[in-house]
Amino acid sequence: MLELDATNHPTELLEGFDSYLEGKFPKHGQKWEGCTHLYFLVCSRCHWYVVEVDIAKSTMFIYDPDKNCFMDDQIRTDLKPMTTILPMLLKKINIVIDALAIERITTTSKQSNS
Repeated sequence: MLELDATNHPTELLEGFDSYLEGKFPKHGQKWEGCTHLYFLVCSRCHWYVVEVDIAKSTMFIYDPDKNCFMDDQIRTDLKPMTTILPMLLKKINIVIDALAIERITTTSKQSNS
C-alpha cells in the first residue's frame, strides 16, 4: 500500500472550486456534504484508470486491470494534484484528511478494445 502525504498543501483554493462542493459542476453533480465516496478518471500516458476515494477510510482505490502498465512511482505522480486539492475541498465541508493511502485493485475486467 502506498501512502501519500497531504499535509503540505496550499491553504486556499482557487476561485471556482466551490461549484464542485455545491453540486453545481459538473452538469449532474451533487453536493459533497454527506458523500462517502468520490470517483474520478485519470489518463496517464494514454492509459486510463479509475480512482475511488473512500472518505471514511482515507483511501484511494485504483481500479486498473493492467498491473504492469504503471509502477507505484507513476501513480504517486499522477495523484499528487488530488492529494493537494481533495483535503482542501473536504476541509470546507468539515472533513479533515491528513494522508491518503492508495490501494491498487487489479482484479477488474480489462477493456477488450483499444
